Amino acid sequence: MQIMLDCRARAGVSISAMQQSRFQIALVVAGLVVTILLVWYAVSSYRSALPIAQTLQRGTALSLGQAIEGVASRDPSFATLAAFKTPDLAFFALVDRQGTIRFHSNPDLIGEQVEDQRYRPVFDQSGPVEHRVRLGTGEEVYELHLPLHLPSETLALRLALHSWQADQIIRRARTGFVLLLILTTAAWSLGLLSLRLVRRDAQRREALVRNEQLARLGELGAVLAHEVRTPLAGIKGFAQLLAERAAGDQRSRQCTDAILRETVRLEALVNDLLLYARPDGPPHGTVPIDTAVEEAWGLLGAEAMRLGVVFERTGGRGLKVACSADRLGQLLRNLFTNAVQAMPQGGRLRVATVLQDDEVVMTVADNGAGFAQELLPRVFEPFVTTKASGGGLGLAVCRRIAEGCGGTIVAENGPDGGAQITVRLPQATVKEQV
Repeated sequence: MQIMLDCRARAGVSISAMQQSRFQIALVVAGLVVTILLVWYAVSSYRSALPIAQTLQRGTALSLGQAIEGVASRDPSFATLAAFKTPDLAFFALVDRQGTIRFHSNPDLIGEQVEDQRYRPVFDQSGPVEHRVRLGTGEEVYELHLPLHLPSETLALRLALHSWQADQIIRRARTGFVLLLILTTAAWSLGLLSLRLVRRDAQRREALVRNEQLARLGELGAVLAHEVRTPLAGIKGFAQLLAERAAGDQRSRQCTDAILRETVRLEALVNDLLLYARPDGPPHGTVPIDTAVEEAWGLLGAEAMRLGVVFERTGGRGLKVACSADRLGQLLRNLFTNAVQAMPQGGRLRVATVLQDDEVVMTVADNGAGFAQELLPRVFEPFVTTKASGGGLGLAVCRRIAEGCGGTIVAENGPDGGAQITVRLPQATVKEQV
């Protein structure tokens, strides 16, 4: 009953974690959509700032051109134009078809010849021509050439406007774009940091639930040790005695053998439960991998031979790990047992070891059916199994042993089919080996 409650609590935590994960994914997607919209708006605003500024300057220049044309039409001597000044004007000039300056806001330039030909399109097109030019003072101005129609002739009106107002519009758009990028980056950084903290909190709560489960399993293991193992030992003893007395009765012999098998299975389940619930201390001792593999396989050799399972050993030799010999032996026996049981029609069990970054990496692979995809993320959880007669503690015990020795264990399906377990254990140091 307690196990069922623990499993339901674990399932509730898993469902809550899945819901939280989906909510986080939805938030990230919504954040991406909002970010894309904001960036699109900022880019559009920035790209439209220059046309808006140019339109503003063009409108101002056309208004000034109409005012200058009106003054010049009333005063053909252009004397009154000398008093025409506005804050937007850098300078203005009237140029005839020969390029002679007929009027200039700087009187010293009247009568001079225009060196550039930017005014020429006015006479050819009879329309305005605009440029952005840099003056000798270093200032960049907006220049517009307009045809100025007088009663006697047509002149080219050259207007040069200060560009600070237009530049201010562009600078504001650029500043807004940069600020939006900074704020968006800061928001994403804070959001990702928050998600990371939330995930850490979820992992912490999951670890608390797992520790609570382990504590309950420890209590249950103590009860089993006291209440179950002793009766099991008695049942096993009586079954062996009955088997000896029923040697000539085939039917009775089958019954006693069945009792013995089930008793041994229950005894193994109780031992696995006690082994899983027992807290691990720091790793002690050193174990040669070769010896541990050979001893573990030796215990399963007869069963493997009966099923037609071939053992194949490759990789480095002479490697030692910092772990208890009993615990490592239990880990290997569980892995080998699962692999052999996964190949009832025969197959090949491959064990490869290699040294990587002061860690001994051992891979145990078979060519059985492999893990079911939906169970793959949970194969190391207790009581998770697809076997009809399994207790679901074999791989959970393996993870406890690997982590207790300071290592890790990962399960996956091999590239050619079958299950593949990778165990990483710290290599024994020279001091530990001595």
